[in-house]
Amino acid sequence: MARARRCGAQMLRLRAPCVLGALASTIMLVGTGCESAPLRAYEGARHYSAGTEALNQGQGTRAIEELEQAAVLVPQASEIQNHLGLAYWSDGRIEAARAAFERAIELDCENDAARANLDHLMASIEVRSKSGHEGGQGGG
Repeated sequence: MARARRCGAQMLRLRAPCVLGALASTIMLVGTGCESAPLRAYEGARHYSAGTEALNQGQGTRAIEELEQAAVLVPQASEIQNHLGLAYWSDGRIEAARAAFERAIELDCENDAARANLDHLMASIEVRSKSGHEGGQGGG
C-alpha cells in the first residue's frame, strides 16, 4: 500500500484496469431501477475508461471532458471523482481538483487513493503559499 500512496498518478495506473469492471458492476447493482440505469452505467464506465487513458497519456483537457461526462452519468462513483480530481490538478484547476477529491472521499471514506491525492494537493498548496507562488500544476 505504501507504493500506491506514494503518487496519485501511479495509483491511477495501477487501479484503472480493475476498477473499470468493478465500477460497472457496482453501478448496475445500485441503479435506481430505471430502465436506463444499465445504459448510464455502461456509458459512464466507457467515459471513465477513456478519461483515465487520456490522463495517463498527459491529455488533461480530453481527460476532463471524458471524466466530467462520466461523473454526470454516474455521480455516486468515487473512483470517477478521484480521477477527475487528478485531471483538474494536471490542468492547474486546483480548487476544482480539491472539490473532486473531497467528493470522492464523501462517496467512499475508504478511497485511500483520493485521500492520498487530497493530502498531496494540500501539501503542494501549502508549499506554494510559503514560497509565494500562485497557481501551478500538480499531477500526483
